[in-house]
Amino acid sequence: FKPLKDALGSTKTIFISPDGNLNLIPFESLADPNGRFLIEDYSFNYLAAGRDILAFGDITEKGGKPLLIGDPDFDMETAASAKTVETTAKTRSADMRGLKFGRLPGTLKEVSTISSLIGQEKALLYTDKQALDEVLMKTGTPGILHLATHGFFFEDQDLSSLQDDDRGGLMSAMPVQKTPGVRVRHENPLLRSGIALAGANKALLKEGQSQGIVTADKILELKLRGTDMVVLSACETGLGDVQSGECVYGLRRAFIQAGAKSLVMSLWSVPDTETKEFMMLFYQNVLSGKMSKIQAFRNAVLQQKEVVKERYGEAHPFFWAAFVFIGEPGDAQAGSDK
Repeated sequence: FKPLKDALGSTKTIFISPDGNLNLIPFESLADPNGRFLIEDYSFNYLAAGRDILAFGDITEKGGKPLLIGDPDFDMETAASAKTVETTAKTRSADMRGLKFGRLPGTLKEVSTISSLIGQEKALLYTDKQALDEVLMKTGTPGILHLATHGFFFEDQDLSSLQDDDRGGLMSAMPVQKTPGVRVRHENPLLRSGIALAGANKALLKEGQSQGIVTADKILELKLRGTDMVVLSACETGLGDVQSGECVYGLRRAFIQAGAKSLVMSLWSVPDTETKEFMMLFYQNVLSGKMSKIQAFRNAVLQQKEVVKERYGEAHPFFWAAFVFIGEPGDAQAGSDK
């Protein structure tokens, strides 16, 4: 990063469109030889492409009440009709076989506290057995969408041994460069990243059921044009299939295409305690009405960095740098009642 400093001059806000595996690095956590992190001097806003800036402000629609979903009961029994099984058979990855999600008790306090900060009568809160994918898919266009649960991401897999209809036609034939003329089919990358909601574990035990499993493919069906911000308080929600020049082909792209103006997502498995603390700081900053979303985000990261330093004796980025901000930075009034 050092060669860029002279060109940046006094600029402190950086819009960055990383390529390839640089999408998986939070630039905020890079440090100079003296241990000073870049976030102490700069604010980073990530983009799929530089041209995204030209679209800032194009969406003028306003979303409704914030929707908060957290602490899902993953072991809740699910029920599905034959028609539901038929329509969901194509909506989850083959890699999910054997997967099991553990309860996240800290997320209940997280979403409950955020609801209190916003105002319980001003927000929609769903937890435990009510934290359903049906709620997410049918609520409409929330002003803020906050999901506090498990996220997942699977590496690409070779499915060439499967028959054409084994996965509902969701694979595309791709040429193998090392063996000209040989074609290998790969699974749709939008099925390999997503989030888990109530009933996910039970659905995973039943062939053809996907209730509780919200893949990036499903996210494309959401109507988020007018949603000011999506916050994914989960592990590895920012990951996906990395393609040079194509950003991350997973939840990031899905939420943007669904209409969300901005996203807050994670790049690695985040400790429960530090995640909850960071989210509290972030929403307090946003709802103060004194900061834009990106300012609220940076200040919350800096605050959490100091908490981590006090707690562990050093400000290790593992505990405070996993989340990144993507999209429209917003203004100081976005989170206020004005």
